[in-house]
This record gives sequence, C-alpha cells and structure tokens, in this order.
Amino acid sequence: MKHWLAVGAIIVSLCSWKGVPEALGAGTTLPPVAAFGNVAAMTSVVLSPNGQQLAWIDNSGPLQAVEAIDFTRNARLLRMESEAELKIRDLDWADDDTLLVHNSITRSVPLANGSMSVPVDWLRIKAINVRTRKSVILLQKKGEFSYVTGARVLTLRTATPRRVVMASWDFSATNYRQETGSRLSGGRKDSGWTYNLFDVDTTTGDGRMLAEGTPFTCDWVVDISGQPVARVEWEAERERFSVLYRRGTSWTQIFELATARPPVIAGLSADGSALLMFGALDRAHQALWRLPIDGSAPQALIEDDAYDVSAPIVDPYSRAILGAWKGGPSPEIQWLDASAEKKSAALRKTFGGSHAHVIGRSADNSRVLVDVSTSIKPSTYYLIDYQRGAADVVGEQYPGLVAATLGEVQVITYKARDGYEIPAYLTLPPGAEGKQLPMVALPHGGPQARDVGGFDWLAQFLASRGYAVLQPQFRGSTGLGEAHAKAGYRQWGGLMQDDVTDAVKAMVERGVADPKRICIAGASYGGYAALAGAAFTPELYACAISINGVSDLPLMLGYEKLSMGSESDSVAYWAEHIGAANDENVIAKSPARAARGVRAPILLLHGSSDTVVPPVQTQVMFKALQAHGKPYKFVELPGEDHWLSRSDTRIRVLTEMETFLWSYLGPQNRE
Repeated sequence: MKHWLAVGAIIVSLCSWKGVPEALGAGTTLPPVAAFGNVAAMTSVVLSPNGQQLAWIDNSGPLQAVEAIDFTRNARLLRMESEAELKIRDLDWADDDTLLVHNSITRSVPLANGSMSVPVDWLRIKAINVRTRKSVILLQKKGEFSYVTGARVLTLRTATPRRVVMASWDFSATNYRQETGSRLSGGRKDSGWTYNLFDVDTTTGDGRMLAEGTPFTCDWVVDISGQPVARVEWEAERERFSVLYRRGTSWTQIFELATARPPVIAGLSADGSALLMFGALDRAHQALWRLPIDGSAPQALIEDDAYDVSAPIVDPYSRAILGAWKGGPSPEIQWLDASAEKKSAALRKTFGGSHAHVIGRSADNSRVLVDVSTSIKPSTYYLIDYQRGAADVVGEQYPGLVAATLGEVQVITYKARDGYEIPAYLTLPPGAEGKQLPMVALPHGGPQARDVGGFDWLAQFLASRGYAVLQPQFRGSTGLGEAHAKAGYRQWGGLMQDDVTDAVKAMVERGVADPKRICIAGASYGGYAALAGAAFTPELYACAISINGVSDLPLMLGYEKLSMGSESDSVAYWAEHIGAANDENVIAKSPARAARGVRAPILLLHGSSDTVVPPVQTQVMFKALQAHGKPYKFVELPGEDHWLSRSDTRIRVLTEMETFLWSYLGPQNRE
C-alpha cells in the first residue's frame, strides 16, 4: 500500500517552514517538535508495598522498556525491553517481588463469515519476578483463554500470597446451543461465552474458577480477601441493568434499573454493608451512591447540582473509596475520608498550589508517590519519605519541556445558537495578547469524553507554534450532567457539530480568532468533527485535519456489526449514539458522502493498525475528495494504533500538521 496519496495542487503549497510564529515574536526559541511528540518518557510509575522499589515504563528509547529499581540500595532490579510489535500499557505491583506487566499486540483476525479480517488489540498480563526474572502469562496462555483478549485484574492482593483475582470471558460447551431450523441464532445468551471470576497463581499463571457469570455479566465485586460478593449484569438491547449479591452459594438480585446508560459499580463499602455505585439514576447529574446489600433504596453519598461525579479515589490496600472526582470545567475531588483530604491539602500547599495527587503509597504509609502538574507544566513524579521529611524527584513525563514556557489555558464559556451555555478551554500562544490570532478548533474524541484543562501535548504544541487552540465541551461530552451528555445522542453532524461551529463563531465575534485563518482538527470523533466542519460549514475553515477519524457513518456501523457481532454491547452503543445505518439523516451526515461541498484543503492521517476506527474510513474519504477534485493529503501511519502510541508517529503527525497549518494559517494568508 502506498503511504502517500495526494492531489497535485496541494503538494505544491506544502513547502517546509523554518520561521517563528508571528505571535511569539522574532528571536524566540521554539521547543522542538520532538519535545511534544515524544511519548511521555516515564509512565505508569508504581511503588511496591514495602515502599522500597519503584517501577515504570521507560518510553525514552527506540523500544519501550520496563524499569524496576530498589532505590534504598541504589540497585537496578530489572530492565526488560519490549519486542518491536509489543506495547507495554500499564504496570502493577502484586507483591514486593512480582510486577504485573499489561501488554498489547495488534493481530489481524478473520471474521467468522470469512468476509474480511479486522485488526484486534490482543491484551495479555505477564507476571515477572523482579529478582529471578522468571515470567508467566496470567490465565490466558492455554485452552479457550488463548482466544480471549482483555481479561481484567480485579484485586492485586488476596488472603493467599502470590494470588490475584481476575475476570475473563470463558467458553463453556454446556452453555452453547446449536443454531437450528431457520438458522436464526438464539443470540448472545446462547453463545457459550460467559464472564467468569478466577483466582490466579502469579507464579504459574494458572487460574481456578471462583464464580461463574452469564453472557450478560459485565463486572464483579470482590471483598478484601478476594472472594466474590456481587455480580453486575447488563443487557444492552433490553436496556436492563441489575446487581446480584452473593449469599452463601446463591445470588440475590438487590438492584435493577431500566437505562441506556448503565451505572458503574465502584466497589464495596468499608463496613461491607453496601456497594458503592456511580450513576445518574433519577438525578440530572451522575452521583456516587451507596447501594445497601439488603436491597433497600440507594442513597447519594456525593452529588453536585451542576456537574457529574465520577472516577473514585481508591486506597490500594484497604480498597476503600476515599473520595471521587466532580466534573465541570475545573474538576476537583470531594473527599469521603477526612485523613486523605487533609493529606491532599498538605501536598497541594507543599507544591505551591499545583495539582498534586497521590498515585501510590507503601503499605505502612511511610512513603507516597505523587504526581505534580499544572495546565502549563506536565507531570513530575516525586517520592515523599515522611520519616526523612524529604521529597525526591523520580522523573518527568516530558523532560524536553521542563524549562519551556507554554501557553496559558483559560476556562471560558460561550452561548450556542439556542442560548445554551457551553464551557470550553482556550489555550493562547505564550506571550500572545489573544487578538486576531490564527486558530485551531480542536474538538475531543469520544464523543462521550471530555477535555480537562490539564497539560495537553497536542494543544500545547499548536499554541507553541502561534495558534490559539479552542477545545469546546459540546453537548455529548461527559462530566456536565445527563442532559448535556444525552443531547449528543444521534447528533453526529447535528447539534454536536453546531456547538463546535458556534464556539468558533464566538471566538471570531470576541476578536480572538482571525476569521480567515481558522482550521478544525481532531482525532477519532474529533477527526469526524473536522471532516464534518469542512463538508457542512465550508465557509468557516481555511483547512481541516483528521487523525484516525470517521468519515462514513453507515460503513462504520456495518463494520462494528461485522467485527463485534450483532448482539454485542459495542453495536448497541453505536446504534444508540449514531442511529441506524439506513437512516437518511445518518447517511447525509457522513462527510465522505458530502465531499462535493468541501472547499478547504484537508490533511488526512490514519494508523494502519487502528482497531477502533478502521483505516478504510480515511480511505473512503480521500477517494471521495479525489473524485470531486478536492485538495487533500493522505498520510498513512504504518503500524500505528488509534492512540498514536509511538513517538516516531507522533513526531511525524506534528511535523505534518506544522507544515500544513503554516501553509493555510500563516501570516501570508492575511487579507
């Protein structure tokens, strides 16, 4: 496959630019592209239970590596480089000797009907003894488990040493019913696959079943010893959510809810008398609920009149929920545990008001690992030793930006055309006054997601090159309440797109953006929004950039059905959020089918190993643009996934964007 396909007219204009952005002024030294494009040098930093060992993923070299050190002896315990195709996703300490390494590898898997093969991220968890260097794959190394991807570790520490508890899909022939007669399948309930719970030996990788689920089981809750106490069921097609509690050897339903947005069970209360659950239930905003195991009505523990409550803060040893994040433009923690709240306040004071979050601690609380950051300073990791009264730097996420001056991030609001107030983040170039700037609208992916206003490598890169960066939290985004999120349902190219359009117009009206120098860019759903902006509001944008974006909605829905199965949660999700493939409005809101209306040049980038949005989505788009004689450039990203996980790819993406944006938003494009 060719890596480049382009219309000649745009190739001529894509000359290399070596100057300094106008907003920054002559003589300014720009951070190099690699300072932003290199994947965070240090990720998944974890502290062992005894508080003497640190491990992290080292992304600074050509290959990822797992590093583990005993800092009390200044000794390296382990350095393990990954294989070229393998990605290291996360780390955990199961005990002081055993490190769990979460890996993924992309494989092409043929569909059951033989019509095509699809890329799949194959996830495996490896247990490594950092002293002997011996390793085993947990649970998924043989039998039916070898066909399963995405098993989860539910608890790292149980009543038995060298044991973890995992949940995984498992095949049982006794649950399988053969299709008969008309060949209409009994569906998911008859598939033979169930989501079961296992006690897993970290020295051998072998598992023993603790409890058997059903084809509709989506989660489990275990107690402090690792024993199952609750099972969660979700039937997407019927929009039925239920929770069952274990009493002896039987299961009793204690909660049921008809909903299109199922709650999330966060764990067991400290006294064992209730489950804790995130969900909206009958409220306008998601709250943290106490769900009594006796089946009585849930009671709200943490709620907010304006924003959603989500993302628990969980103690790694007691597994108690200490607090939860409240949404809104500036998310903050509401604490349930007074001691944890006091410690958090002390840390914030110690680090001068920066965001300082405990991401790990020793079992005896003598040492804690802290992530310190601001919107203009990426994370620095500190190890605090309370006995010594010292805080030592472990490392930085982005070493090349430690001394850089980055763009100011402002929380703003604007009114949509119907008068609805919407928050957004506006990042200005360092030193810029914020008037008549070239601007990049950068809608987030998802669309059920959000920006948080913290350090954003892509937004800060664009700001460093002289562009104002606008990140609207359009309807459909999370964190701002049920009504805000649900308003985006079946509004691809509709209300969600209008909210992005109105954000751009608001910046023009306020004098922030030069109306002749505005580009729309994004990844995943943001890539769709960029293409939709170019196709449906062509007068607004001088250019558009789509990274791993969706371009043809019926084709995307068909792909999900083929690859995931007609009864999968994924298909139900997309049908709920996009609509039916044969819906005229869905067809009409596909940018690839509206390419005739495009005026602005479009830069298309797509990872060849994207398992979320298939590369055919971008291929369909560039063929449509080509057929209508529209200017575009297509860049294939060989071997890259949906999240741009490799440094060389990110650097290439930023380099392409820098050149492309300069061509159409540079000062030569002023009137």
